[in-house]
Amino acid sequence: MTKAMKKLLVFASMMMLVLVGCKKVGNTNNQGEGFLSFADFSLQYDAETKAAEAAPGNYVIIIKDVDGKVVKTTTYTNVKNDGNKITLIAGQYTLEARSSSDEVPASAFERPIYGASADFEIAAGETTSIGTLTCTLLQCKVTVSYDDAFLGMVTGAGQAVVTIDPTAPLTFDLNYTNNTPSYDESAGYFAVNNGENTTMTVVFSGKIDGKSQKMTSVITNIQPRQWRQIKFTKKIDAQGNATIALVINGYIEDEELPVEVKVLAEDVIGEDPDAPKGDGGITLEFHPECTMYSDLLNIVVPKVEDGPMDLRLIATVPAGVKKFIVNIESTSPGFLAAVDAAGGSQINLVNPSPESEIIFQVVPFTHGSGLLGMTEIGFDLSNAQTAIIGFVGVHTFYMEITDANDCRKQIPVKLIVE
Repeated sequence: MTKAMKKLLVFASMMMLVLVGCKKVGNTNNQGEGFLSFADFSLQYDAETKAAEAAPGNYVIIIKDVDGKVVKTTTYTNVKNDGNKITLIAGQYTLEARSSSDEVPASAFERPIYGASADFEIAAGETTSIGTLTCTLLQCKVTVSYDDAFLGMVTGAGQAVVTIDPTAPLTFDLNYTNNTPSYDESAGYFAVNNGENTTMTVVFSGKIDGKSQKMTSVITNIQPRQWRQIKFTKKIDAQGNATIALVINGYIEDEELPVEVKVLAEDVIGEDPDAPKGDGGITLEFHPECTMYSDLLNIVVPKVEDGPMDLRLIATVPAGVKKFIVNIESTSPGFLAAVDAAGGSQINLVNPSPESEIIFQVVPFTHGSGLLGMTEIGFDLSNAQTAIIGFVGVHTFYMEITDANDCRKQIPVKLIVE
């Protein structure tokens, strides 16, 4: 056999391999059609009970391809009445059943949404069955209540604000009419926006024994299908002081959940008669190298074009920090609105809420659990200039410091934007 013939045979063999390989790839794509059968399909839903029941016919059935594109939308009723079969191109799909065609809202009162999903594959010329799907609550349900002893301390209107998404809080009103308190018993439903790391913030504010009181709690491990039953109760501490306690009941089982509740603000109602006297030598002064200002009550924020602001402070707490609260007041409605959107006008620097991070971007207070026990804390608020200059008015920050001996001092700092 000549060399030319050998080369020809080798070339022909290579071409056969290529042709055979192409044919296999073509079969793998498998662009034929198959069928999704609903002959034995049943749809149920678990409406916060221990036994599922048949879902209503208006439940939406959505079929999406592997790229998440919707290829079919119908209802459970139509599925049962339209021949029990859908033709689909061979491939991977997901079937979703939902009580609403709308996406789950960030938060809403009395709007539960139930759903379930199942993946399936369609092969050319073959029939695939789904079987039974049970839809469950896609949100976290929340209700707020108060025990009789707590309501007996109420002397004015209040509210409990529950937040998962900072842009979508729900407010549960505590009304006070003709010296009689009543409260909103509606159920709120929240989308779980951060998987297993989702947290919920509960802020109570209202008139208790004639005084304005506020309590903030952060609840972790928020998940779908939970019913967080939040109940405020009156509690007496070891010193005989009345405090606010927060009780959270579990979903379905009605047992107390092992959830750590972090109290981020003063929870003692009324003044403690045994509280130590004096301020413990607590001071707040300008840093020795900060010569731009000399009066904490007259800090004029310069315009950016006039040069940078130098605002450095030092807090001295001889016995060590136990609590460090900042209460904010302002003559600027815009600034107060921004403060409210960031979790409210009271900030706990030792245990700040997640929403407070917005405030720290405007006024960069030193914060975090590392403040505990510190005897000297530096605050460089110079970078607040560019953010706060847009809010004309007087912004007062009451720095309330409590030391390890429970001595307390409140020091106001005024930033003026002309």
